[in-house]
Amino acid sequence: MKTAGLTDFGRTRSNNEDTFLIDDTLLIVADGMGGAAAGEIASSLAVEVISGYMKKISYSSDKNITQHMEMAILKADSEIKKQSVEKPDLSGMGTTIMASLHLDNRLLIGYVGDSRAYIISPPKKNTSTAIPSVTKYDTNAETAVFKKLDDSQKLPSGKAKEGIRRVTSDHSVVMDLVNSGVIGEEEIRTHPLRNRITRCVGNLTGPGPDFVWHDISVNDTLILCSDGLWEMIYEDLILAIVNSSSNLEEICKRLIDAANNAGGADNITVIAAQFDKI
Repeated sequence: MKTAGLTDFGRTRSNNEDTFLIDDTLLIVADGMGGAAAGEIASSLAVEVISGYMKKISYSSDKNITQHMEMAILKADSEIKKQSVEKPDLSGMGTTIMASLHLDNRLLIGYVGDSRAYIISPPKKNTSTAIPSVTKYDTNAETAVFKKLDDSQKLPSGKAKEGIRRVTSDHSVVMDLVNSGVIGEEEIRTHPLRNRITRCVGNLTGPGPDFVWHDISVNDTLILCSDGLWEMIYEDLILAIVNSSSNLEEICKRLIDAANNAGGADNITVIAAQFDKI
């Protein structure tokens, strides 16, 4: 597995609350929230706790390693809550988590919040890699945690387009509205409640992390990103940039440049991984 990662302040933020980690087969993106320095502390603390806990595991079964990742994320949740109580200026801080673990020809992805994971398959012959135009979005609203519309509602797996598949389902008010048929997925980026998430590490009181096992093929590309990327650019542009770039570092830089060119309304973080052999 080859990897690269990059993070950027964006065009409107004075600090970066995102944190990412590339540690052998473990990849993590965390998008912190809480104001002042609290978001930065929450995201970095979560990445530190999860990565430290995941070092202690050896593969025995799918169930065992999924439970271990769940415990790692819940341990991070507890640690953030503890810090919030002990330090009043950090009260209310939290973070999204998008964690991926590469095991043979599969990925285990565990997540909380609205950071995303995409799998991009190599382009077929005669497939155009032209870069589509970028639409600019107004995404100035601060992220907040809302109660889910219906905690019993089962979220469907990610929506797929030819060549790119979102393998996670956002824990957000707008995704709940999509799943209940109130709005279409194309409205997610412009809806007034677009930055309201329903779960975050540091504020888990009901449902915890969700997990996805995903089969991978040779030359598939994995993209993990914060909402600062996907809220600014559509999947068609992500796909075109991945397929027209010469290496993973270029993919990360061009994706961040595209998000900034569309407005850069939030911090932007991208990890790209490619599986040249399984």
